[in-house]
Amino acid sequence: MKILFISSNLIGDSILSSGILPYLIKENPSSEITIVTGPTSKQLFENFPNLKEIIVLKKYKFSLHWLILWSKVFVFKWDLVIDMRSSFFSYLIFAQKRKIFFKNNNPIHQVKKISDFMKSKEIINPFIYVDQNEKNYAKVKINEKFVIAISPGGNWNPKIWPIDNYNKLIHKLQGLYPNKKLFFLIIGSKKEEKLYYNDLKIGINDNSIINIMGEKLTLTYAYLSYCRLFIGNDSGLMHLAAASGIPTIGLFGPTRDDWYGPFGEKCHIIRTIESYQDLEVKSKKSNNSLLKSIKINDLIDLIKNNKLL
Repeated sequence: MKILFISSNLIGDSILSSGILPYLIKENPSSEITIVTGPTSKQLFENFPNLKEIIVLKKYKFSLHWLILWSKVFVFKWDLVIDMRSSFFSYLIFAQKRKIFFKNNNPIHQVKKISDFMKSKEIINPFIYVDQNEKNYAKVKINEKFVIAISPGGNWNPKIWPIDNYNKLIHKLQGLYPNKKLFFLIIGSKKEEKLYYNDLKIGINDNSIINIMGEKLTLTYAYLSYCRLFIGNDSGLMHLAAASGIPTIGLFGPTRDDWYGPFGEKCHIIRTIESYQDLEVKSKKSNNSLLKSIKINDLIDLIKNNKLL
């Protein structure tokens, strides 16, 4: 069975729909899967079984990227095309069956929408395959330390909690839990490292920080799986943490926590005093952080009340 899976260009959306692939493989063990995805999301899919090819779709002006993609796939007859980009493209290639995911305003989480889209009786949870060498490497580096993962960045300033709050939170956690000898895994891109890392670690002993900003997403996922807790803004890395199965706290303001909150039994959301609707209006006029009403003690209280540490 030849399957063409057109994934999102964004890391977060790609993670949320990643469970579709294991679901398809379970239903069709001998299938060959070609994945279309963006340059940054490509890493997420490199270790998936039944993988025939990954086609990286870079965006070009005048939507020329679709023409380039068409030139690569139109010669094949696909048994199944799954299009998570809600595009018209899937109608322009030979396919026995097409499934096109269209965004909707149903008041349920994106993972549940995707499960409904696939007509699955069970929730299709996000899932990332990791190379065994990456697992082993991360395990050695963590080495049973009590590690909290921190993701201070994001792709949009209005949804980023001020960096000095992350710094103060780390100091406060170290003071509240001195017997646990806390370590902090700092994750994100190289660009985010330049923007936030130096301010994040002010006054913090370098020995208590594990900086892997800029590492591959699959290696980051392996590290996360050995952490005790994740704290971060609404981002792809938040979804990566949730997919790894660790307790995850996501911070929300001008984005939809009901649709895009971290998904799983161990996941928690802290959002601003202001509603999403109020902040959505403000975000159109300002590119500054809109998460300032989230206080450090909000996180401390959640951690204590849910016994996350």
